[in-house]
Amino acid sequence: MDLTKRAESLVAVGDSLSEGVGDPCRGGALRGWIHYLTSEPPGRAVAVPVPGPALVANLARSGTTVATLRRDQLGPAVALAPSYITCVIGVNDVIAARFDVASFEEDYAHVLAELSAAATVGVLTMTLHDVAAALPLSRARRARLRHRIAEANEVIERVSRRHGTWLLDAGAAARSDGAGIVCVDRLHPNRRGHRYLAALAGDVLRARGGAVPGPEAAVPAADPPHERVASAARHLLWLVRHLVPPLAGPLFTARRAGRVRASAPPADRRY
Repeated sequence: MDLTKRAESLVAVGDSLSEGVGDPCRGGALRGWIHYLTSEPPGRAVAVPVPGPALVANLARSGTTVATLRRDQLGPAVALAPSYITCVIGVNDVIAARFDVASFEEDYAHVLAELSAAATVGVLTMTLHDVAAALPLSRARRARLRHRIAEANEVIERVSRRHGTWLLDAGAAARSDGAGIVCVDRLHPNRRGHRYLAALAGDVLRARGGAVPGPEAAVPAADPPHERVASAARHLLWLVRHLVPPLAGPLFTARRAGRVRASAPPADRRY
């Protein structure tokens, strides 16, 4: 394969991790690991420029479950028939009020069957990281959530093997949490974390002969302090703009109707 030719394309489906939450630009736009995977590595000099896959579409959106991915993102992704498709999904399923592992497997298997048939080179999937560690939960609820994560990961691994997708272990990135790769909400990667995740994904694609630039994955150097502070502030602003209105609207309506119950938490979180 001539790696100097940009002949490969990529489509991303999934939730907020692939949308790029945690890595906002000025103005509120999101970048994230999909951006870095499909762009020239920043600040790296190479003798012969090697283009990565061309990003055709990033269909990933915050709050997506495997069922809503199947409903809203699968058709457009299949229609584009790119070289690669990345499918990272499942966190919103396991943190929802109810989790049915059988339904999760049915939807996930259908999604991977369709994506595998559509991608001309291959599909990249990913296990779930330990989101329970970041949430303010009791010991019992944390244990239940980790059980759900284990069930979902078992499905992801089994179905990925069945369809021959390339599985990235999210635990590989999570083990580097002490390196400062998580943003202030403790759920999403920060800019450094997204760049590291892109490097891990690049390793997987290169192992399959993909035209993805870069050396073997390593945690990138930390950004200067002023850039980290600015990025954290932009992320908090993004959270306020995107999470407060959906929560505040129903709460205001419920208060007006006199139906607010002080002890009732939101139904679930959206990742």
